[in-house]
Amino acid sequence: MEIRIGCTGWAYSAWQGTFYPKTIKQKDWLAHYSSIFEITEVNSSFYRIPTKQMTAKWNVDTPSDFRFSLKFPKSITHEAKLDYDKCKDELTRFFSGLEPLKSKISVLLFQLPHSLTFKETKPRLEILKNHLPHYCRFAIEGRNDSWFTPDAINYLKENRFCLVWSEVPMVENTAPITTDFVYVRLIGDRELPDDVYDHTVRDQSKVIGKWVDRIRKLDDSRVDFVFALSNNHLEGFSPATSNSLRKMLGLEKKEFRDKKQKSIFD
Repeated sequence: MEIRIGCTGWAYSAWQGTFYPKTIKQKDWLAHYSSIFEITEVNSSFYRIPTKQMTAKWNVDTPSDFRFSLKFPKSITHEAKLDYDKCKDELTRFFSGLEPLKSKISVLLFQLPHSLTFKETKPRLEILKNHLPHYCRFAIEGRNDSWFTPDAINYLKENRFCLVWSEVPMVENTAPITTDFVYVRLIGDRELPDDVYDHTVRDQSKVIGKWVDRIRKLDDSRVDFVFALSNNHLEGFSPATSNSLRKMLGLEKKEFRDKKQKSIFD
């Protein structure tokens, strides 16, 4: 079972001086990030569809074995609510923009609004699934209890959609396995301001440990891949959260330091 651990995004100015050396420019942040972590979730695609120029640079900036997951734009998930007739042009633009990067894309993620139930979404997925590319896997983050019912889980299994394991407020995620991979999102709440994202400001080791226990119990014969991504909202500094996750799983920690400072883990 292959486990890849990383962060939800890399373009955080607060990381400069702790994760990013002050000596490198913003345009080189992804190259530095990908020299340390092996995967990232592109959060910015939720707000703006990446252009081919952007994804071509991401491809050049990262090693051949680096992997991406990307969130579908909110115009598709939150505005059109996966109604193909309402979002087909946006889908075309999105998939077209991903072309230069597609060899490195492991997962495309549908992060759905809390109001969107499985019953409402199912007929839309029946249409939409016929228009999805074949070069990657797909994960659905349902934030409504209806996504954790037997009907929903069986449907996702039949259609090989991964139901995301996520740590978010007001969701009782039961961590079902619906396909050959597990996608974990350690998100947290939005109570922390952006200006604290250069260090860990709260200890969420119990929360991380809960998901680690679930990962440890996975059966290698059923699950081939685990993708685990952490967000700054959980503890304040997602690179450190990702390292905590690695440590609890018995994996080697990642080193990152400013040349003028000690490692933040020393």
